[in-house]
Amino acid sequence: MSDVKTVAEFFFISITLGLWSFSAFINPKMTGGGFLKLVSSICASTTFCGFLLTVMSKGFQLPMTGFYLGTLLFFVWNFLNPRDERNTLAWVLYLLVTLTLMTQSYFFQNQDLKIFGFFMGSTLLLGSIVFAMILGHWYLVVPKLSERPLIRLIQFTWLILAIKFFWALVFINNHPEFLEFGTQKGAGYSFNWMMLTMRIGWGYLVILVMSLFGYKLIKMRSIQSATGIFYAMTIFILVGELASSYLYYEYGILI
Repeated sequence: MSDVKTVAEFFFISITLGLWSFSAFINPKMTGGGFLKLVSSICASTTFCGFLLTVMSKGFQLPMTGFYLGTLLFFVWNFLNPRDERNTLAWVLYLLVTLTLMTQSYFFQNQDLKIFGFFMGSTLLLGSIVFAMILGHWYLVVPKLSERPLIRLIQFTWLILAIKFFWALVFINNHPEFLEFGTQKGAGYSFNWMMLTMRIGWGYLVILVMSLFGYKLIKMRSIQSATGIFYAMTIFILVGELASSYLYYEYGILI
């Protein structure tokens, strides 16, 4: 049960950090303050859920509860005070909150730099796809919004996919014992292969293929169709990253 709570808390931290990080990709003058208000409301919700989980499992322990409460207050304030432009103060707050969320994620990974780096990749991959899905809906509000932010999000997704896929191959090469016939490592031979297939297939290959279709649709300015692709990508990336985090927290498998 504790591992399930850990995976769930990781998911909420990742959604918050991922969405907030990619909010820099859009210009509030083009989207209007309402879009950042929407992002802030989602981040406030995920932060609150993560806060409840950490209190339920660990109680009020610093520094994690401090990170949660500080960022939660910011997102609520940002929701109540939407802006149509970013001034110097807005950029300073953006950087401060981003660094706070990254520090929170670092402490959540027990201050292990290697694990933190791996899961930062997961956070950015998850965040880029979910953010693209949310942004795609905003074109119904602002039809003349440039497609450039969506294109940059997909290009960033490709970069993170390449890095994470390479990392997974290196781990598999360095730990073949997890996939040897009859192994008792991890959850056993069959389960290890099933989870690996799910992870690579749904979390990497399907995402890559769908992102190529999404890219072509965006180039055609078929934003609503591309948003449908992002919906499906969001489902697959959630399954893939939840499987990845479960494999690590339960069995120490890092793919």
